[in-house]
Amino acid sequence: MSPKSEFIQVNRLQIHYQEWGESKDKHAVILLHGFASTSNCWNEVGEELSKDYRVIAVDQRGHGQSESDPEHDYSRASQVDDLHELVEQMGLETITLVGHSMGGANAICYAADRPDVVSALVLVETASDILRGGLENLKRLLKSSEEFESLTDAANALYEHQKYAAPDQIHRRALATFTETVDGKWTWNFDEAFRNPSVRPPDPDPGQRRLADLGESAEKVVCPVMIVRGGKTDMYTPESIQRLSRRMANARISLIEEVGHHVPTDDPGTLSLNIREFLQSLPVI
Repeated sequence: MSPKSEFIQVNRLQIHYQEWGESKDKHAVILLHGFASTSNCWNEVGEELSKDYRVIAVDQRGHGQSESDPEHDYSRASQVDDLHELVEQMGLETITLVGHSMGGANAICYAADRPDVVSALVLVETASDILRGGLENLKRLLKSSEEFESLTDAANALYEHQKYAAPDQIHRRALATFTETVDGKWTWNFDEAFRNPSVRPPDPDPGQRRLADLGESAEKVVCPVMIVRGGKTDMYTPESIQRLSRRMANARISLIEEVGHHVPTDDPGTLSLNIREFLQSLPVI
């Protein structure tokens, strides 16, 4: 089933989202992508989960089809405030939040602020301590080229920085990362501020503020939590995931062996299964 593509005015920005399932439901599973990605990373997960739930995948500000902030404000506070406004405007009474990487950090902060709204939390490759090697790898990727002649060329650029990945994994990530231009070329599908430090405000660093204060928010999370870790990730150590888990009262860890940091596009089937089993194990979702 193809999702509906919709826009909503949030904090003076047009925010794009994709929606599967019954739009009258007052509970929804909201999917938040990671840094330098889009809601397209959830295409397979959203379709699978929509068999049981209303599912909404959001292009966070400056990503995908959502508007970029004129001042390049991509602080976690602004992104979380967008989520507050979106949930309120949609009339949702309760939500399950699923966030990948940066989206997971935003989900933690929202869940800490609104324990009355968030009934469950799934954090995919999210922790406080990012490995320097993984971060430097990402920076090199973002500097590789402004545009590509074809989607294949764009996918090849990803592969140079994701050597473990199979062609189908790379293809899914490419569709979540790039967009086709009017002249048939492919370019990054997010605000230039995420690639060019010269247009970033000095504070915060868009999307990549270090998560040193994340533990404080994590301690305020009261809902059940599942943290999903990729066995081949270059972003986090098992210990950093464990440290975050210990900060939350009701957290469990799920390992998916043959994937890296980009779990939603590396293995959407296993991720969907893990999410469904987690939610179905809870008393009320």
